[in-house]
Amino acid sequence: MFGVTMLLCLPAVLAVFVSAQISGSSYHSSALWFMYQVSQYISAIGIVVAAALTIIKASEGKISRIAVTLMGFSVLLSVFLLWYAVHIYRSPWF
Repeated sequence: MFGVTMLLCLPAVLAVFVSAQISGSSYHSSALWFMYQVSQYISAIGIVVAAALTIIKASEGKISRIAVTLMGFSVLLSVFLLWYAVHIYRSPWF
């Protein structure tokens, strides 16, 4: 379950890397902007699903506390990374 949670939180890392690349370059490639938008939306969905999965597995009590704690930390880290990605590159549409 920890691996699934990490997989769901992976697009937030991609959003940070792509937003750093967009803001660091002198030109704005449409492909980078598209990757940024897609990774932003997929990471938002992934965070919600990972948080729900963490809560469900914590309430069942069949998984160890260490795994649930790691799952919770990965969800919190992905929330921070998504927030950071949004603040690195502000979308020109909003």
